[in-house]
Amino acid sequence: MKALIDGDIVAFMCAASAENDDEAWIPNSRADNLIDRILQETESDEYEVWLSGDNNFRYQVYPEYKANRIDTYRPKWEKEVKEHLRKEWQANTAHGCEGDDYLGIRQYDLSGHNFSIGDKHSVICTIDKDLNQIPGWHYSWELTKLGKVIRPAKIWFITPEEATRFFYTQLLVGDPTDNIKGVPGIVPKKAEKLLQDTNPEEMLQIVRDQYSCDEELEMNAQVLYIRHKPEEMWSLNEAKIS
Repeated sequence: MKALIDGDIVAFMCAASAENDDEAWIPNSRADNLIDRILQETESDEYEVWLSGDNNFRYQVYPEYKANRIDTYRPKWEKEVKEHLRKEWQANTAHGCEGDDYLGIRQYDLSGHNFSIGDKHSVICTIDKDLNQIPGWHYSWELTKLGKVIRPAKIWFITPEEATRFFYTQLLVGDPTDNIKGVPGIVPKKAEKLLQDTNPEEMLQIVRDQYSCDEELEMNAQVLYIRHKPEEMWSLNEAKIS
């Protein structure tokens, strides 16, 4: 099993935990411990760490992407932890897109685009819900607050149909975290009801019917979509064919 690790979140969390500390070795050590725990709990004997780089295409598609985060907090040790991940864990940098995209791309590569619960080629390791639109094995590590577990560690399998349904649900609901507007008036429960007991072709048509125009649908889809292969862009025409 190869662990595909979300280095952006590892760096952010470990840096944030050391905000009041004066030496970089403290968040770096915590990053090492977290990755060691990920490898142990997923029973992975190989790994890849992925970080987001420059020139994310989503800003060209939708200039307001993540505009609500402009003044948000960034931990003081975040850059140092990312450099530590590059040096000590051979972290890869995804230029032109996000680290999330390469978690998706590599999961598809390693599976041969055939996903079976019995085939444990790779496991995506993150606490970011967006990766639920990628089929295959997934792992999220334990989250604690003030010494108490607020979310236990979890490992699970997502089927291709479940992954597709998650993506179309995102298109209906939007993603306020990234400043992506969905369809006005559609909340998660309504989206679930609209898409239940449907196949991927029906899901697309249902979502398309809810949008005021195809241009807005395609823009949101291109921004929300986690890539399956390099340089890929979601297209309504291609989605209709598949």
